[in-house]
Amino acid sequence: MVASHLNLWATVLAAASFLASAPQPASAAGPCHCYLTNGTRPQYLVNHQFLDFRNIANPRITAPINNRTQATAAGVTHPYFNSSAFASTWSVQAWVSNGPDATVWNTYSKNDVYIAANADGVPQSRTYMTLRTYRHPAANGNFQESAELQTLSPNYKYVSMRMYARTRGSTGAVTAMFTYRGGATDADVQEADLEVLTRDNANQAHYTNQPSSAGGVARPNATNQVTIPTWTQWRTHRYDWSAGMSTWYVDGKQVNQNSYQVPRDPATLLFNVWSDGGGWSKVMPSGGSAAMDVQWIEILYNNTDYPTKYAHCANVCSIDRGTAPGVPALISSGP
Repeated sequence: MVASHLNLWATVLAAASFLASAPQPASAAGPCHCYLTNGTRPQYLVNHQFLDFRNIANPRITAPINNRTQATAAGVTHPYFNSSAFASTWSVQAWVSNGPDATVWNTYSKNDVYIAANADGVPQSRTYMTLRTYRHPAANGNFQESAELQTLSPNYKYVSMRMYARTRGSTGAVTAMFTYRGGATDADVQEADLEVLTRDNANQAHYTNQPSSAGGVARPNATNQVTIPTWTQWRTHRYDWSAGMSTWYVDGKQVNQNSYQVPRDPATLLFNVWSDGGGWSKVMPSGGSAAMDVQWIEILYNNTDYPTKYAHCANVCSIDRGTAPGVPALISSGP
């Protein structure tokens, strides 16, 4: 259904007249029927979502839970995560994850996704969302408590996903934004990710079309370690999945592009922060913690679970030319 709409829209857009004036806020100029991304691989996508964590009432930093079972069973930390704005499309995860080379027991806990007050010296927001991982000392069970968000739908195909975020804290953690589709074997997995390792220098990031190895054989073309602006500062991180290409940006500038084993089939979208003492994360010091703070998430996407209600794209919008995050601009209008 989406493909047929895009073919029809291509004809309509070719004849559409672009507005002579500057882009208008879409809410003032009419509804957006589709969205056009900028960058080196522009594409049309039909849906838009904006999750705003910048001004949420009653922020509260939760204490880690010093019991493995109770940490896994904990409920959400804030009413926001049960609200329709969030829970209609996303969920906070709770599950035990121990990889083949893990040396520390790791559980994803709802307790480690919370709304925090922004205590920066010159705060850009009142609040933000935090995903945290914490290493419990031996006296409290010697385990890792981690955090993950996941979409309810596994049927996203082609996206432009962005977050305004920073990573901070102890060595031994991974913070990530990615797409994922599992498979019967490692070779069957389809995943594209941005990963920050807190053991790296703060200007290094890893961009990968997974798997980076399968059957014990490395696939070096799958991944690149790239020098980027420091990730301890607030940055807009972006991943664009288009047909045959993965493209990553930081603060609007392309930092990596890879056509090798790009995801082909519909996938789930995720954000997580974790450690398990394995070869990728390494070991976090006892009592240490690391976090990814997120002020907002913005996503353009196609998904058969959320089909467009428009027969064709008369109004084309852009979030890249909008006046603020979450405010698309109308950039062309046709019949």
